[in-house]
Amino acid sequence: MAGIFAVGSEELVVSPLLVDMAASFDTTVAVMALSVSAYGVSTAIGALLFAPLGDRFSRRLSLTIGMAAFVSGTLMCAFATGPGLFFTGRALAGLATGAFVPTAYAFVGDHIAYRHRAKAMGILVSSWSISLVLGVPMGSFIGQWANWRWTFGMLSVLGVFVACVLLMTRVGAGPATDGVPPQATARDTAPAPDPVSSQRWIQSAARAFLAPKVSLYVLATFLNMLGFYGMYTFLGSALQYRFGDGSSMTGIMILLYGLGFATSFVTGRWADKLGKERVLIALLGGLVPALVAIPLVAGWTPLLVLCLFLWGAMQSLVVTLLSTLLSESSQQYRGTVLAFYSLATNLAVALGAALLGPLFTAYGFSALGWVCAGITLVAFVLSGWAQRRGSERAAKDTARAATGTEQAATGGGGRR
Repeated sequence: MAGIFAVGSEELVVSPLLVDMAASFDTTVAVMALSVSAYGVSTAIGALLFAPLGDRFSRRLSLTIGMAAFVSGTLMCAFATGPGLFFTGRALAGLATGAFVPTAYAFVGDHIAYRHRAKAMGILVSSWSISLVLGVPMGSFIGQWANWRWTFGMLSVLGVFVACVLLMTRVGAGPATDGVPPQATARDTAPAPDPVSSQRWIQSAARAFLAPKVSLYVLATFLNMLGFYGMYTFLGSALQYRFGDGSSMTGIMILLYGLGFATSFVTGRWADKLGKERVLIALLGGLVPALVAIPLVAGWTPLLVLCLFLWGAMQSLVVTLLSTLLSESSQQYRGTVLAFYSLATNLAVALGAALLGPLFTAYGFSALGWVCAGITLVAFVLSGWAQRRGSERAAKDTARAATGTEQAATGGGGRR
């Protein structure tokens, strides 16, 4: 949770700092927004290259290496003398996030039974909400009162703390168990298998992607996160234009969104009871009008507060449910499937900033809201399709099992 808080704050804090960073490097907001794209592309690459190693070796080792790389990249951002070095630091931090986040999700999948996993995953996803509630507003305030570089400096200190804790718990647990409790799966305690060829790795990744409903939920993840990051990346700039430079209202509004995002700590339990797929479809449907409404009510602060809170609450549970459903889709390739999840998420980060930045600059926040709502609508359709395919598959399996039981009973009667 502490690690996800660190990488989440690093990923999300750029939004309220874009204007100040652009002024510092004597460039435009649209250019500095491309640092979000660099971060997203690197995270996607890191997820594909490093997260699957947890399936073969140690998840804890992947977490530790990822956090060490995160510290290095964040320090580069803090001391960057120009946009080039800043973008390089963001790319390195993105690679680290790609290794860390899907490995953390897979760790939960290894240790928590599916019937309770949405609750557990909601607790883990709440780390993102903590980064929104605490990390992003604090980073925004520090950036406004001191300098944006201090924000990245503080995040690097937090990363050092997380890496030290990972190393200390590994030593304390001993190399035989790698810090894994007795009920953990055999993959975490068994000796590491021999390295496989790149061809076999591609084949295993293809099998993971073709598991039932994986491709649909991965695509739904991409579209949902594209709509989210398309809005969120430029939310800080839109709020700063709305409330003025130096106003604390930008940080407060993002804090309110974060409070809504924090509700996944509680709402994950409800999804376990009501049905994960059913709740996911309802939430994606609710996000569509919310994304349209946010720019329209920006001039009315009470309505803006309500919309931002509801947006955060719905988005947090959507993230929780998509990661939970994917974590159960293939136990054998859980780490690889969640690497695809991270890949989809961070491609959306990259494209959301790169493609929608010119739209925001040319046509404003309202046009951005309509486009992001349309993207989310497609994710809603895909999730409904995935649920229908799952229901049809379950019905076929039930019919096949019933037929087999009937045939066995008939054969047994003949023998008697």
